[in-house]
Amino acid sequence: MLAPPSKLAVRIKFMGDLPAVIGQRTLELELLAGNTVADLFALLSESYGEAFTSRVFSRPGKLHHYMLVFVDGEDIKGSGGLDAKLGNGEVDVVMLSMFVGG
Repeated sequence: MLAPPSKLAVRIKFMGDLPAVIGQRTLELELLAGNTVADLFALLSESYGEAFTSRVFSRPGKLHHYMLVFVDGEDIKGSGGLDAKLGNGEVDVVMLSMFVGG
């Protein structure tokens, strides 16, 4: 008999204007072990629609340049980008402030 897939608890903290889109600053989800940041963002895009997706992605699979994502304190740019594996811990999704100059 196969063992049930293991689960992991992920706490996501949103910064910038993302809490206004999500409706809260933190969110706790239970995901399957082995899920990636891309899997998490696909789930969030499905749940929160275009308002979330358009703020996070410049095109499918490409984060906006002003997005920073950390998994357990480590910037995903150094650990596989959207393919970075999630662990039992925290994911920080930071949307940097946009400055308009003239």
